[in-house]
Amino acid sequence: MKKSLTIIVSFFCSFYTYSQVGIGTVAPDDSAILEVSSTNKGLLLPRMNEVQRDAISNPAIGLLIYLIEGTQQCLQVYNGTSWENIYCPTTNTAPTAINLAVSGTLNVAANLTASYTYQDADSDAEDTSIYQWYRADDASGTNEIAISGATSLNYTLTTTDESKYISFGVTPIAVTGALTGLEVKSNYVGAIGPENTSTVRINEFHYDNINTDVNEFVEIRITGNSGSQPVDLTQYTVTLYNGSNGMSYDTETFDNLIQTCDASNCYYVWDAITIQNGDPDGIAISGPSGLIEFLSYEGVFTAVDGIATGVTSVNIGVNETNSTDENAALERAIDGTWSLSASSNTKGTVNSL
Repeated sequence: MKKSLTIIVSFFCSFYTYSQVGIGTVAPDDSAILEVSSTNKGLLLPRMNEVQRDAISNPAIGLLIYLIEGTQQCLQVYNGTSWENIYCPTTNTAPTAINLAVSGTLNVAANLTASYTYQDADSDAEDTSIYQWYRADDASGTNEIAISGATSLNYTLTTTDESKYISFGVTPIAVTGALTGLEVKSNYVGAIGPENTSTVRINEFHYDNINTDVNEFVEIRITGNSGSQPVDLTQYTVTLYNGSNGMSYDTETFDNLIQTCDASNCYYVWDAITIQNGDPDGIAISGPSGLIEFLSYEGVFTAVDGIATGVTSVNIGVNETNSTDENAALERAIDGTWSLSASSNTKGTVNSL
């Protein structure tokens, strides 16, 4: 009798240790400890609100519940430190991304920056959205490929991008509700030009003369012929500064200046403007990477706003007066020194000094 009882107990212990459970099936899958099979019923997890969920004592890692909190419904799992949404099937609308734009100089080695506006109709906050840069053969996206490793808001153009077109894509992700929206891509920009090694400098200007001031202008020189100039001139600005208070009083982008080119340089003239008469005043230019140069005449000062904020100007060392000829100009020589061309200017062409 004792022997028989021992055999029966051993049998049930073995069954308990190694058996599988099938509900709706007599042959559960070998990989499953539990298989539920049905064609007309589902599996119903415990349903609870946040207060009830948070009252669970010492939840095990992997514990599943179905959260119903107001209009929010989510299948959740405990990850060891917090409850994590697996899926939130409600009428909640997935997030979207609009107003995609790419800014920066379209030349090899330049840095591009993407921007977009995140939107969610249900006011669900943005989580970590997914970014991806793309390369194609033309502005229509022919032979588009995702650029390996280019998964942030910034991208530095490489030699592989030369003559190609670039686009930025974002897949918006929400913290709650319907989590993942559809990827949206910007328009392609390009073609990408070669690396820009041009030198940009303030080259000539006129601000004071006898009688009423006339013919006032600023000329910027960028080395290289017309084919090697920066692709996006809107990234370059020239700004006039008032030395008495350090504040800017006028600014313009290079694309709105008058451009003329020779075989070696291009000249950008900001013409028919009013430039203050110094004691001191200044001129600053900037590009995609920030301030390039901040020069002044009739003294030095520190800018308090605009592209030169916090920077002290460099005095060019020469000036005009109220007896200067109206056609005169301050010109910069090849070595960078400044001189007064007393009776004529060379705006739009190579300097005479």
